Parts: sequence; C-alpha cells; structure tokens
Amino acid sequence: MTGTLDAEAACALLGRAGFPTDPRAVRVEPREDRWAVSLPGDRMAWFPMNPAGARRLERERRVLDLLAARCPFRTPRVVHADAAGWQPRDLVPGTCDPWPLYRRTQADPALARRIGRALGGILAAQHRCAGPEDLADWLPHRPPWPEPFTRLRAGLAQVVEDPALRRAAESVVSRYERAMSETALGNRVLVHGDLGLHNVALVPGTDEVAGVFDYDGTAWADRHEDFRYLVFLETDEEAMLEGALEVYEPAVGSHLDRDRIRLGNAACAIGFLAFRCGTPPEARSCGRTLAEDLDWVGRALRASGER
Repeated sequence: MTGTLDAEAACALLGRAGFPTDPRAVRVEPREDRWAVSLPGDRMAWFPMNPAGARRLERERRVLDLLAARCPFRTPRVVHADAAGWQPRDLVPGTCDPWPLYRRTQADPALARRIGRALGGILAAQHRCAGPEDLADWLPHRPPWPEPFTRLRAGLAQVVEDPALRRAAESVVSRYERAMSETALGNRVLVHGDLGLHNVALVPGTDEVAGVFDYDGTAWADRHEDFRYLVFLETDEEAMLEGALEVYEPAVGSHLDRDRIRLGNAACAIGFLAFRCGTPPEARSCGRTLAEDLDWVGRALRASGER
C-alpha cells in the first residue's frame, strides 16, 4: 500500500475481510513504514505504507505465530493476514502506562523485583522456544536499536558539545558492537529487542504482568540484549534486573554477564541521545528532555566502566 490511509479506507478493507468497524471509532497513526489503526475493544490493525513496511509486518507475524504456538505468556495474536500485507491483531488485554510505573519501581524495589521475576520467566520461555533451524535464516542478527555508530556519529556531534563525552560514547558503542558481533550463532536466541516497561501490559488494577507486545525489533541475537532496559541506574539496587535473572538463569541453565547487560544499556542511551538531533533541549524525545538523556548517558557510562 502507498499514499495515505484514513479511517474510512481502513474500515472498508477490514469490512471486506469480515471485520466490520465503524470509522468513527477508529484512530489512524503513522508508525515507521506502517499505519497503526486502533480499533474498538482490545484489537488493532497494521497496514504497510510501502514494501519495507510489508516486510516488517510479515516478519513480526511469523514471530507472533511462533510465540502463540510455543509459549505460555500472552502476546498480540494475528487474527487475519491479508494478501495485501495488512493484519488485524488481538492485543494483550491490560494497561500500559510506563512512566508512572517506572517511577513507582524506583521507589519500591520489591515491586521492581516482582515485575522483573515475571519478565525473567517470560524471557526464559521466549529464548528457549526456537532454534537456529526456525529463525536464523530470516531474522536479523542484531536488533535495530541502537543503530550502528557510523549512523549515530553525526547526530551525536550535533547534540553533544563535550569532545570527551563524544569519545567516551564512541568507545562504549564500539565495545558493545564488538561484544555482540562475537556471539556465536549457536549461542543466539529469539530476542524481543525492545523489552522494557513501555512494551509490558499489566492486568488492570494490579501490578501483575499480563503479557508483552511490540515484536517489531525481534532478532536472532545475543540473549543479553533483552535485559538492557531492566537496568535502572537511579538507584544502587538493580532490583528489576536481579529479579529477572534469579528466575531466568536457573530456567535456562546459563549465567548472564551483568557488565555486558550494562554495556548494552549504555549503548542504547547513547543511541537515544544521538536520535534527538534537531529536537530542542527542553522538548521530549522518546519521553526525555536533553538533560534527562544526558543524565542517563552519564550514569550508563559510569556503570559500564567508561568514566
């Protein structure tokens, strides 16, 4: 599909496929080569804008179908895969309000640990559900974020004036890219690629994890990638990360390198800092101001042993 998509056009396609929907109850938003169409109830439809969007949706559909068949936790369910590339999906029923939840986990280590334990169980099931024979020939071998430093460098130079900070950032991303590239194919797993509170649904009215969504960044990659957003650097206690690992490590029989996880967190922080190129300092990019992005990068650099 090319051009624009409005609610009437989306509903016409949905209706012809057996999903009648009132256009007045629909919201259409552009999302990186795709149109996200919010539907009534716990349902959403995705439409490709272009061939790249169609490839992304098809890849995610294959991952979601595999997870639905092999894993006990909830993920979005594709209820129709149209030949034109669009897909209505049942969402994970629940609530997602990541910033208030983030603040609560900072103040309540016990809550952070409980959520971490739930995510550790989810990741153990996800990482064990498939092998190279299922995925290695069609999934990318690294998540899309952070972008390679060759792409980040220009943006970082526009955002960061301090040459020492830029050198430290380049060093961290180089170390991260080297570590990830050295992961043997036999040690790779199905990673979500963007697992954090922003992609976790809670059972309404509780702090119980209902499921996980947004598998657009899935890769056949190093298992450490799925823990990098469970590192919260504002406190000395890494409660969510440790909660996740105390469930995950016995389940998979593997010990994870905490320093490698922190390195991934730092590389992602640097990626977000560079991404805000062209955004005013006081404006929020991916939920943070420039001061907040710099604070995250500074903490992450120290945690990774760079400063």
